[in-house]
Amino acid sequence: MITMQYKPLYLPQVSAPGDYVFNQLKDNGVSCTQVEVKPNKLKPMQGIVFSDTLGKFDDDNNIKPIWISNDNSVVDGHHRWVKSMITNKPVLAYKVNLNAKDTARMLNKIQDIYEYEQQQKMEEVVGQDPINSVNNIDSDNDNQFITTLEEMKPKDKNKIKIIAYRKEPIKKGSVIGNFFILDSTKGYDRYEIEFDNLLNTNDLGIVISNGENPIDSLIRVWFPNVDFQKLSKEHNNTPIINLKNKAIAERAKRLGYDGIKYGDVMVQGLK
Repeated sequence: MITMQYKPLYLPQVSAPGDYVFNQLKDNGVSCTQVEVKPNKLKPMQGIVFSDTLGKFDDDNNIKPIWISNDNSVVDGHHRWVKSMITNKPVLAYKVNLNAKDTARMLNKIQDIYEYEQQQKMEEVVGQDPINSVNNIDSDNDNQFITTLEEMKPKDKNKIKIIAYRKEPIKKGSVIGNFFILDSTKGYDRYEIEFDNLLNTNDLGIVISNGENPIDSLIRVWFPNVDFQKLSKEHNNTPIINLKNKAIAERAKRLGYDGIKYGDVMVQGLK
């Protein structure tokens, strides 16, 4: 019986490929197996699903396994599970050998690492200078936001030291800076970074949704009217994530920040 009204905030939304998650679980000493389970043997961890989303799942969608814990709690994939309940067909699942809350915690950590590594791959200098086009498109909103953000900035600079972790060597000269993850992870080097003025998205009331690229959480606030897909086409199909990263980095620097902390997920160093 589902007793919760809403989805708990700690539940993950896994977009990382299954083999990637499997390898990360193995590195953390956690076993995981693929199983086929009758839907009535599973227990939900959220209380609602959305009918418009549910309608997108046909029988073929159940090829993608859901994520469950060792006590058969559904940790990620509730819509696919409900679809299986309706059709009364077994559902494929990745069963993590941890209890429900520890499975959610581990999957969130792995998803954070995955998002960070995707960002890290984009730490290359963009050949063109799309930021000018971004500013031109969004000039009215830009000025309005800068005023708002200046009012929110502390009178004294936000000096802080942060312990963060990174897999690849620091890239000097990258126009978008360097990305670090905040959770200690096997194979990642430890860095103690001192910032003179660090922007923390938490201070702006920004919530990073599970499975969302942290950069997009700030893009929604700073560049709500920019069509980055159109911008990409105008600049020889420059990767959209490159455009977003550079837009964020340039605006943060212009506002006097030398780094951005995206909630509890990662840090973007801009020095």
